[in-house]
Amino acid sequence: MSRSTRAADRELGRTRRRASLAVLLARAERLLPSEADLLRAMVGAEIAEGDRARRTAVGYTAAVRRLHARVEAAEQAIVEAEADRDRAQQALATITAH
Repeated sequence: MSRSTRAADRELGRTRRRASLAVLLARAERLLPSEADLLRAMVGAEIAEGDRARRTAVGYTAAVRRLHARVEAAEQAIVEAEADRDRAQQALATITAH
């Protein structure tokens, strides 16, 4: 299953849970009006916070991927610099040996 398929499945599940939650909140008629209002506000705040956390996590994941690519490029540059150094040392040793 691809990453996009898993993400779509998670989003579908989240949408279904939220729809069920909305129905349950609507049925909270047995609560006092002030309690029902508080419950709706608290659930709404939790949903909003979850959405923000997901957006932040996506941003962090993208940043980590970019940094990982930079680290790989830096490691490759080090390998190349070390190879250049070794060739230069070899050339110097050859020149000084004559």
